[in-house]
Amino acid sequence: MAAGVEMREEAPRVARLHAILWGIFSLGGMLAAFLLPVMIYLTGIAYPLGLWPLNGSRDPSFLVMGTLLGVLFVFVTVAGSLFHGIFRFQSALTEVGLLRLKKGLEAAGYLIIFAGIILLAYYLLVLNPSLPAL
Repeated sequence: MAAGVEMREEAPRVARLHAILWGIFSLGGMLAAFLLPVMIYLTGIAYPLGLWPLNGSRDPSFLVMGTLLGVLFVFVTVAGSLFHGIFRFQSALTEVGLLRLKKGLEAAGYLIIFAGIILLAYYLLVLNPSLPAL
C-alpha cells in the first residue's frame, strides 16, 4: 500500500517536470523563429547594405552586442535556439531507432545545453569586445 502511495505522488512530479521541459522547448522554438531572423537581418543585411544608421567605424556585432540589452537579446536568442535544437535532435534520434539509448541521449543533450549556455554567458559577459566595461 505504501509503495502505491509513493508511486502516485512521484508521477505528477515527473509529469510536471516533463511539461516544464516541453514548455522551454516550445519557447526556444518561438525565440528561434522570431528573434534569430532579426539578429541575422541586423548584422548580415541591414548593416552591410547601409540600411542601419551607424557609421563604418564599428563592426556589425556592435549593433546587437554593444549594450547590456543587446547582450541579453543575443543570450536569449542563442540559448533558446540551442535548447530547442538539441531537444529536437535527441527526439529525432530516438524516433529513428535509438530508443534504447534515450536516457544517454537525454543526458548528453542536457550536458551540451548546460555547457553551451555557460560558455555563451562567459563569452558575452567576459570576452565580448563590444561590451563596455561593467
